[in-house]
Amino acid sequence: MDGPGVVGERSSTRVRAGRIWTVILPAHPKAAGLARCATREVLTEWGLGDIEETAVLIVSELVTNALRHGIPSARKLVGEHSVRLRLLAQAPFVMCMVTDPGADIPVLRESGPTAESGRGLNVVDSCCVRWGWHLLDEGGKVVWALLRPPL
Repeated sequence: MDGPGVVGERSSTRVRAGRIWTVILPAHPKAAGLARCATREVLTEWGLGDIEETAVLIVSELVTNALRHGIPSARKLVGEHSVRLRLLAQAPFVMCMVTDPGADIPVLRESGPTAESGRGLNVVDSCCVRWGWHLLDEGGKVVWALLRPPL
């Protein structure tokens, strides 16, 4: 997937019994849409269409959170940042990882019935086997979700 707004690194490699795909997305509202399209293309190419919709939903939530929370909490100017999406497939699992420059820890929270936001990690939590985050030595964090195709 090459197109406007996708910058820098884009790679797909086979690693032992798995595959890794990475793209750097701009710190721009269109990044979530680019991430959804790319995820669909990659999982179809890998023959993992049975988890495509779930992965697209999770990637969309993680990229949106990176844009809303990770970029603004970073110490540099917003224009100096990007968000990295990485998909890792190692049978039978697929891991979706989103890296952003922020150091704020992602927190599951309960949103009231009239709240317009705040449910993203709850959606991720309900759709995956497991999710988590890790602060990076070079700064920023990666938030990940592990998916398993239905048996």
